[in-house]
Amino acid sequence: MPREKALEYGISALDNDELLALIIKSAYRERNVMQLADDVIDMANGFNNLLSLTYEELTAIKGIKKAKALEIMAILEISKRLSKVERIAEPEMTSPEKVVEWLRFNLGYSNKEEFFVVYLNARSMVIKSEVMYKGNRNSAIIGIDEILRKAILLKAAAILVAHNHPSDNPTPSDADIELTSKLCQSCKMMGIPLLDHIIVSKSSYFSFKNYDMLK
Repeated sequence: MPREKALEYGISALDNDELLALIIKSAYRERNVMQLADDVIDMANGFNNLLSLTYEELTAIKGIKKAKALEIMAILEISKRLSKVERIAEPEMTSPEKVVEWLRFNLGYSNKEEFFVVYLNARSMVIKSEVMYKGNRNSAIIGIDEILRKAILLKAAAILVAHNHPSDNPTPSDADIELTSKLCQSCKMMGIPLLDHIIVSKSSYFSFKNYDMLK
C-alpha cells in the first residue's frame, strides 16, 4: 500500500497513482483506493491535467465525497501557487519557451478565460503582471486605455499580453485578432511596444509575434 511504501522508501518512491491514493486514503466496497485514484486521473484525462480538475468533476466520481474533494482541491491549489511563485521570482522574458511556461502556470489551467498583462522594463524584466479580466470577453471588453495608462504609471518600456483558451485550442478568434491589432497600434502611438500576444492552453500556445501578426 502507498503509506507503507512511503514509510519504507520515502515519498519520492511513490508512483503518480500511489501519491493520489495516499491523499484519498479510503475508497468504497466496489473500488479500492488505488482504483479510485485511477478514476480521478481518468476524469482529468491524465495525471498531468490534475490541476484542471473542478470540484464538480471530483464529486461526480463515485467514492469522492464533498470533504475529500475539497482536500484534493486544496492540495492542487497549493501546487498551483507554489509553481506560480517559483516562476514569477525570476521570469526570463527574453526566452519564448520560458515565457510560455510561465504564462501557462498563470493561465493555462484556468477553467475561465482570463486576460493577462505583463509590464516590462528596458531589460525585459517584469515590473508588474496581473489578470485584468476574467470570463467571457463577449461580456468583458478589454480596456486598451487602461492598459496603457498603467504602463505609463509604471514607466514600462514594453508590454506583453496573454490570455488562455480553456477549450485547449489556442487558435486566435476574429475578436482576438481585432483586439491585438488595436492594442498594437495604440502601443506604437504611445511609444511602448507590444512585444507579443500569446494564447496559452493546457497543452499548446499561439504567438502573434511568431506569425508576424503584430501590425
